[in-house]
Amino acid sequence: MSITDKIYTIIFSEISLGVALPIIFGILILFFPTWGYDLLEPINIQFPDFLWGGPEIPLEHILTQGVSQGLLACAIPVFLGLAWNRWAGGAGGFLMGVFWVMASFAQFGSYFYPTLDWLGQVVAGMLAGYIAGSLMTMYKMRGKDSIKYALIAALVAAVVATVFVTTTYVWFAEMFKMSTLPPHGYGTPEAYGLELWDSITYNYFINGAIYIVWAIIGAFMSRVTKWFM
Repeated sequence: MSITDKIYTIIFSEISLGVALPIIFGILILFFPTWGYDLLEPINIQFPDFLWGGPEIPLEHILTQGVSQGLLACAIPVFLGLAWNRWAGGAGGFLMGVFWVMASFAQFGSYFYPTLDWLGQVVAGMLAGYIAGSLMTMYKMRGKDSIKYALIAALVAAVVATVFVTTTYVWFAEMFKMSTLPPHGYGTPEAYGLELWDSITYNYFINGAIYIVWAIIGAFMSRVTKWFM
């Protein structure tokens, strides 16, 4: 047995999959919003100046809020839809969306604005899981059960979820108004406020990146489960 085969045997052993990997994932989940948040605080990701004036996004937000939103509101629902069926995906998306909203409320506290855009998060998760499952069921009935069609289903689901999340955010979110310059909001240049069109496209880009990346991850994980079925 080669070294590579030995590594695969260790990684995919029952002890590794049943005990070691869950413990590692649990530690990582606790690490990012606690110690990791402080370690990543000085690091920012900056866009080029020709994109919305070059705004900066703290890396800590990407690896905490971005990962949480992508995992709960997209990756898990898409995974359930592709690996199981549309009903599991839709129900899982609804529950995961509710968990994401509850986690956001716990994080922001008094800064949490209970507006309808949070309902958009729940609906988007539900739709992502249901659409991914529906499309995958259609492909399976046509004998097209492959990673290619799982990715297509996941990407369509991610695009629909992005539209719902961003549109409700633009329409209803108080945070959107705070980041948009007058007359459409009450943001300021000093606080990195953007013009209306820039603010809309920026939020579509950010949400699209989150949902598409995590939908792809969910699609690949759905194929991994087939190794154990």
